[in-house]
Amino acid sequence: MGDSMWRYYFGVLFIAFKVDLCRAIILESIYWNTTNTKFVPSQGVVLYPQIGDKLDIVCPRSEAGMNDAVEYFKVYMVPRDQQDSCTITKADTPLLNCVKPDQDVKFTLKFQEFSPNLWGLEFFRGKDYYIICKYMSLPEGAIN
Repeated sequence: MGDSMWRYYFGVLFIAFKVDLCRAIILESIYWNTTNTKFVPSQGVVLYPQIGDKLDIVCPRSEAGMNDAVEYFKVYMVPRDQQDSCTITKADTPLLNCVKPDQDVKFTLKFQEFSPNLWGLEFFRGKDYYIICKYMSLPEGAIN
């Protein structure tokens, strides 16, 4: 009797996890460039993802023949005080380097409370996260 009860509870638990995983969605990608109309001045883009959701941040390919309009960015996740002052420190590691104008480059954020990767990002319910970028006229290391 005790063994069958365990199987029942395990089955209910498995179904609950399966249902919860089905609610995870892939959010609309954010194209990180100055022409993106979703970026609201003094506010940026505000999202309300759920644990399990995924979001792609994309550095889009530059249009052919538009060399004057090429944009280079480094995208960082920072604490609120750095977001408010729009500062990057040497301790900050870029999430994404947008330095390849000839190809789309993307970084996928998976909103998870625990990461199997030692350097993976972890997100917690009710906490705010901030992503900012450093704009560069040339990729770092390029000679003007």
